[in-house]
Amino acid sequence: MRMIYADRGPSPLDSGKPGAADRDSTFGWWGAFSIQKFVNQNPLSHTHEDATGWLAYLQQFYDRNFWFADGGVQVWAYEETYDNWQDRYGVDAVVAVYHSGHGGMDGNGVFFAPLGAVWDGRSDAISNRMGFGNEKANYVFWSTCNSLRVLDGHTPVRTWAGPNLGSRMIFGFETTSIDSPDYGKKFWEKWRAGQTFCDAWLNASWDIYHGQAPSVCATGPTQAEATNRLNSERTFFREHVSDAWYAWRWYYARSSLREAATAVPEQTVQLAPRDPSAELARLGQAASFPAAALQEVQVERQGVLSANSGDRYVATAPLAARWVKLAEANHRNTARLDTDRAVELARAFAEQHADGAELIADGVHDLWQNSGTMDGSQLGEPVSLQTHVTFRQAFDGVPVITPGRGEIRVALDNDGTVVQAHLSTREATGSTRTPSSVVSPPSGQGTRAAAAPLPRDPAESLAAAQLRLVQHLAVVGSDEQRSAAEIHEQLEIRDVPGTLQVGYEIEGNEAFPAARKLIEIGQQDSMYKTQRWVVAPLAR
Repeated sequence: MRMIYADRGPSPLDSGKPGAADRDSTFGWWGAFSIQKFVNQNPLSHTHEDATGWLAYLQQFYDRNFWFADGGVQVWAYEETYDNWQDRYGVDAVVAVYHSGHGGMDGNGVFFAPLGAVWDGRSDAISNRMGFGNEKANYVFWSTCNSLRVLDGHTPVRTWAGPNLGSRMIFGFETTSIDSPDYGKKFWEKWRAGQTFCDAWLNASWDIYHGQAPSVCATGPTQAEATNRLNSERTFFREHVSDAWYAWRWYYARSSLREAATAVPEQTVQLAPRDPSAELARLGQAASFPAAALQEVQVERQGVLSANSGDRYVATAPLAARWVKLAEANHRNTARLDTDRAVELARAFAEQHADGAELIADGVHDLWQNSGTMDGSQLGEPVSLQTHVTFRQAFDGVPVITPGRGEIRVALDNDGTVVQAHLSTREATGSTRTPSSVVSPPSGQGTRAAAAPLPRDPAESLAAAQLRLVQHLAVVGSDEQRSAAEIHEQLEIRDVPGTLQVGYEIEGNEAFPAARKLIEIGQQDSMYKTQRWVVAPLAR
């Protein structure tokens, strides 16, 4: 296998070298907004990392037009009058724009994004005051809760047909989303593996939490063109398109296939060091690549190895995240695959390619699609295009609980054909270690040991971890007007039912006992709520 190294990955731009910039190196390609400290909402912890993770890959090619954070994020940048301020700043000043923060939608389909400072007496960006896509914006990423709703009477047409004046794609969420630093970074990891913009957004979000519903919409002069944009677009184009038709897709959980584990593992598991070239070779075998297809492999400094043979792709990325695309899905068949049949077919594939890993069926979700006209005269019915079955890796019956790690997700079209799969299982070396936290310490009286320490209680450990998380969040949101103690006291926090899990977390080459749960932060009846993972190691 010959490695072809590159200082940077493939470019997402539609052209090679553009002409000289008017003033600087930005060329009007991309910009970002992120808010952790709001005028009048609870703080967030990870939005800056989210936005900079998205920008980091792009800035290999050209500098950003802007990255506004916290108090720099103001209403003027979102409204038609100033959204291309000085031909450089604002939502419509760049081809691709990323916003990470709080978000919410009212019953009329109007989207609200609270911002970091007051301008013109206002501190919320509101969708029905926006007008983007008539200047530069073509790809608008809303990394917020409820930014692209598709259920309960909501559609992208209802929310975004008015503000959208020519953009090609909009990315967001149907549901509340996790406060995570990884959406932007993972989006480009998936894209570099060969995925379309649509698939990369859905799969990056699904890595973070299977209970949220990421969504993507695309536009075009016809239904076929809008749908094809979802199927194939993976390049940033400057040309605007008609939004006579909208097509949209989203992931949504169908059913859980296992009870949450509660038994605390007694040992840590040592994992074999990764061999990315061997990982890629095994994926090539799964995809029936001809030998010549893996003679030359693209490698980049971000750690993604990839290859393709026709319309089949294989890739392996950091943290042993592998992806294989085996076939194009038959979207003409819209008869939803039965859950039991899907699990049966997916299990056969997963066990064949698990390299001996113990697997537990975890859950099933659907890739849904719908479409409609901008004027509302035509609106389709949602159809399930694919069924995705997730299996969790386990060690002696205890599952890995780290999102996006130690799992196999198999996607089947409605014919029952495996069209793609995500694999992140790890090989155990066969050795385990007794964690130091469960070893009896010396008594101080010769060779006699003290009493054995009690096992760490998952509930107590999670409570302590939650307290630390909330204290940090309060510090992030504090300023001259509000102290950390005041913010801490005002935060309303509750557990998300059914999310408490005990099992193995994977870090580096070790799987160790841990517990995790989701908490929701914000007033119960507030439009602006967020969710956070709380993780507590139980033994190291």
